[in-house]
Amino acid sequence: MTSFRGMPLTHGTAEELFFGWLDEPRQGAPRSTVLGDRTGKPYSWLVAAGKNPAYDYFPCQHQLYYRGRGQGQVWYEPVFKVVTLDGREVWRRRVYRVRRGKVPGTFHLSVLDNGVTSNEFWRILDCDEDLGFCLFYYSGAASAAGLSYSGAVLGTPDGHMPGPQHMDRLNVALRRAGIEPWELSYVKNDDCADAPLRITGPVAAPALAA
Repeated sequence: MTSFRGMPLTHGTAEELFFGWLDEPRQGAPRSTVLGDRTGKPYSWLVAAGKNPAYDYFPCQHQLYYRGRGQGQVWYEPVFKVVTLDGREVWRRRVYRVRRGKVPGTFHLSVLDNGVTSNEFWRILDCDEDLGFCLFYYSGAASAAGLSYSGAVLGTPDGHMPGPQHMDRLNVALRRAGIEPWELSYVKNDDCADAPLRITGPVAAPALAA
C-alpha cells in the first residue's frame, strides 16, 4: 500500500491505520486521526478472516494497537480465544513491540512467548478509506525453535466480511501478496461479548474523566 485517501502513505499515517477504530483515551489510547468523527471501539480491528490455520483462525481476534510511553513507541496487543483439548474456550493475549520498517506501511514486530522470541515483518496491503477493512500480511520466525511462518489477516470494524462493493479491491490486494481469495477462512466471532479488552501494555498517561 503506497497511498491513503489520495496522499502518499507516510509512517505516521500507517501507524494511524494500525490504531484503526480504537478509542480508549481513559486507557491512554486516544482515537486515531484517520477515525475522524466516527464512533470508536474498544479495539482497533476485529479479524474477520485469515490465511494461516495455525495462527489466524482463533475465535474473536481483537487487535489493539496503541502508542507507548516513549517517543515513537507503538505496541500491538491481540486478545483472542483458544480452544483447549477438552473443548473449553479461554481468553489469551500477547503484547508485541512494534517498530517502523524502512518503507511506510511496513513494520517489525517482536514478542516473547513462553521463553521464545518471535520476530515478524508486517505489511499493510490495503485499507479502505472509510476503514471498512484493513488487510495485513506478515512473515516471521522463532529462530530458537527453528520455526518460520507467514499469513494474512483481514480486520474489519465488526468482525464481519466486507460488503460486496469491497471484494474486487480486496481480491486484488490479496493477489499482490500471492494469496488467492479462496485461501482465506472465516474467523468465528459470534461469542465475543466478554472479551477482556483492558490494555495491559505500557501506555501514555490516560485522559482524565470529564
